[in-house]
Amino acid sequence: MRNRLFLLGLLACVFSYAMAEKMPEGYYNVIEGKKDSALKGTLKTVIRNHTVIPYGSGSNSSWEVFYYADQNEEGDCMDMYCDSWQKFTTPGAVVSGCNVEHSFAKSWWGGAKNDAYKDCYHLNPSNAQANSARSNYPLGVPEKVTKTAGSLKIGTLHHDSLKVDFYVFEPKDEYKGDFARAYFYMATCYGKDINGNYDATICSAYQGWRLDNKDVGSKFAMQNDNYLEFQPWEQAVLIAWHRADPVSEKEIKRADAVSNFQHNRNPFIDYPYLAEYIWGEKKGQAVEMAHLMASFDTEFEPGVSNGWRETTTAIGQTEIVPAATKILRNGQIYILIDHTLYNLMGQKVCDY
Repeated sequence: MRNRLFLLGLLACVFSYAMAEKMPEGYYNVIEGKKDSALKGTLKTVIRNHTVIPYGSGSNSSWEVFYYADQNEEGDCMDMYCDSWQKFTTPGAVVSGCNVEHSFAKSWWGGAKNDAYKDCYHLNPSNAQANSARSNYPLGVPEKVTKTAGSLKIGTLHHDSLKVDFYVFEPKDEYKGDFARAYFYMATCYGKDINGNYDATICSAYQGWRLDNKDVGSKFAMQNDNYLEFQPWEQAVLIAWHRADPVSEKEIKRADAVSNFQHNRNPFIDYPYLAEYIWGEKKGQAVEMAHLMASFDTEFEPGVSNGWRETTTAIGQTEIVPAATKILRNGQIYILIDHTLYNLMGQKVCDY
């Protein structure tokens, strides 16, 4: 009964995602028992090969993805860079006053029009003026705000080890986790592989991320020394934002829409706690998938859950709560909980 109540509580959410592509069975199974660089490198093998969507407007383009990924019920383009939202018109059409923006700046790997340039997990519809103002700066909280653009704060930080000031941009609090998880995805998908080699497809010009130019933000945010990819200060910012702004319904819907086109996933949206095993409090520990709560599980509370599944019974034993998974069967969406299949009305269909 408890599981059924959870199920009924999420029916509206499931209907919204009814067209979402079903995650392949066992998609993340290969990360079981992996840790640190092996975990991140194995995740790369899972998500790196995907369908590359043409950049820009038109059919099967970035703007068509945005039409399904970033549109609210009123038809607004949910621009994370500006509070003055404009309307979508038709799939593939550019929204007035907006650009296709690279949250993980394209100059950080040289800007060639390759897979990373076109990856919709870090592309966003953006107010053109805000996009221009944030330039190629990394995410951060400025110590001195020099300007605002759209809903962004832009200003300088001081880097102690380099003894230099550099620019960062700060989004609104409600989007900080979204940006952090996009950065985690990019560092995993296009960062070092399981053998410690850089991604030759996008980083061949610089043997990794571009660190040669003080006018390119990656010089201060990124490093090529190990699998962590980010400078320590940037790691600290991203993991803090990831914790403070948990995965939301908006973000889940967006990831499902991107998956429909690219046919890969953002693991840090699907299993938010995975970030802790690479950049956070679980570094050095092997992943146990049974303890990871997925954002599509019925007990996951969007905007609240941190992705760790563990409860304690009255006699002090640890209990792993069963997960729920959306299943496409004979053209219909069902919910699978603990080997039992339910329809969207919460009624048991059969054992599975």
